[in-house]
Amino acid sequence: MDENKLALADPPLLNRFEKQKMSINDILDNNQELFYENLNDWARKFSTLVDNNQATQSRNKFAQKDLFIGFDKNETLQSLIIDITKNNPEADEEEILEKCKECLIATATSDGVVRAELSALERDEFEKWKHVYFNQQYHDSLYDYFTDYFDNQETSSDPNGHLLIINTFSNINTDVKSCLQKVNCQVDKLSIFKTEAQLSNRVKHFWSEESNDQMLILQCDVTTVSFGKERSTYEARVYHSSYSSRSGIHLFIF
Repeated sequence: MDENKLALADPPLLNRFEKQKMSINDILDNNQELFYENLNDWARKFSTLVDNNQATQSRNKFAQKDLFIGFDKNETLQSLIIDITKNNPEADEEEILEKCKECLIATATSDGVVRAELSALERDEFEKWKHVYFNQQYHDSLYDYFTDYFDNQETSSDPNGHLLIINTFSNINTDVKSCLQKVNCQVDKLSIFKTEAQLSNRVKHFWSEESNDQMLILQCDVTTVSFGKERSTYEARVYHSSYSSRSGIHLFIF
């Protein structure tokens, strides 16, 4: 191209498109925006410590990410609200907020809940969710958690399975079989597989008639530095297989 005609040339194709930035907030409708404001205020109060001692307050900083594992101010609450409203179309406003709070408190750390006793949240409201966390939800034992989860009729009737994220202080060498006690399961570490064929063969073994295991567990280590300690994150997906002759729930942990 003649350099003298460069200024008169058409701009590149990409420059012809209007450029806009879109965030998750842009897809919230009016009702969801109200839910977000209420839930955000609740989460902020829950993680705001009230302490008259300024020296102690400055030394013991406490934020939402310290209370709720994996909390992201730009998308956690918004994503939660979208999911709850989508899966509960007949629920009223109060029920939607209660379900959101219940899901959010399930991601809290036990030490964070104890520290939140000095938070700006109303005392009755705090005691309510403290009771839910320590008495209704399961945060002490992997076995107790899955026993309750598998006994849930809604879980066993869903053919699409469920995605679970379990945050622990354990590492990749944790004996999952001993944690699950008497549950028959095949446990493999994802890191030992060098090829896709090796992984495929182990999965096929689980579905073969030779295996009597009820669950298949694929375990991998995803460590992140959080609250000054390493956490291992296990993402577990529970599948109900339509082509398995064995009864029970099949668990994949990633």
